[in-house]
Amino acid sequence: MSSNLQTYGSLMLASRLRRLSDQLYAGVDASYLAAGVELTSRCFPLLLLLRDNGPTSITALAAQIGQTHPVVVQLGRKLLDAGVVVEMQDPKDERRRLLALSDAGLALLRNMAPLWDDVRVAVDAVFEQGTPQLMASLDRAEARLQAQGFGETIAACRRQRERAAVDIIDYDAAHAADFKRLNIAWLERYFYVEALDDQVLSDPQSSILDAGGRIFLARLDGRIVGTCALIRAGGDAVELSKMAVTPECQGLGIARRLIERAFDAFEASGARLLFLESNSKLAPAIGLYESSGFVHVARPAGEAHYQRADVYMEWQGRQRS
Repeated sequence: MSSNLQTYGSLMLASRLRRLSDQLYAGVDASYLAAGVELTSRCFPLLLLLRDNGPTSITALAAQIGQTHPVVVQLGRKLLDAGVVVEMQDPKDERRRLLALSDAGLALLRNMAPLWDDVRVAVDAVFEQGTPQLMASLDRAEARLQAQGFGETIAACRRQRERAAVDIIDYDAAHAADFKRLNIAWLERYFYVEALDDQVLSDPQSSILDAGGRIFLARLDGRIVGTCALIRAGGDAVELSKMAVTPECQGLGIARRLIERAFDAFEASGARLLFLESNSKLAPAIGLYESSGFVHVARPAGEAHYQRADVYMEWQGRQRS
């Protein structure tokens, strides 16, 4: 059985709307021509706007009908040649030209009224009296697209799909290279690799896991794209550390999900203090920590673990909305 555009559902919506638009334009243009009107239906949105809004600039007309400036310039020339509009100087800005309906244009619109009634009835017949609902749906769709372009909407849907596809998993030895790769890339992007970094990243088993810590990884489509670790710091203290997300996957909420998994593990561990060290130039990360329940406090006595650390925070518990 052969396929047609209907087979592909909403994926072909734009193509079907274009085809439907062409059919409607062709039918209306044929009706106009039969009635002795030589202007095409594409000219009349401008004429109606000029009738209802008065003299208007090309730029404003382009914005109102959602067409490019060159397209409206071309339509304006056609209307000028037909004598249904005139060009005039803007009284508020003599450098700007406005289009306005001529007497012939006003007469044309009055004469079009009976034919437009026929068009409205025909539209209702085609859409089975559902025209009001269709127009309301179009109004809502146009408003949404005005607020957010369709490309942005598609990108948001992609991010939502990818966010749902991310798994947070526990570390095992097979992930050693990914754990080191992601953290080294993050360090080299913002700072440099310190000796302690190299020690921990080169042997996470003995540096983190054997000491009672945990490492969590974010996996997307089989790739490790994020890391986070809980490192025992002596007594009842645990450090949240080694947070890294590959740049192309940032914006998917991966860091927050890693932190939430770390919170679960911390609460189950029986430890009493969860802290982190960071750097004040990492504003997005600091904002994430603050929104997750970390607060800025004075650093306890002793040196920071890393030279880059000028921020010390402790966790006060999960934030409730």
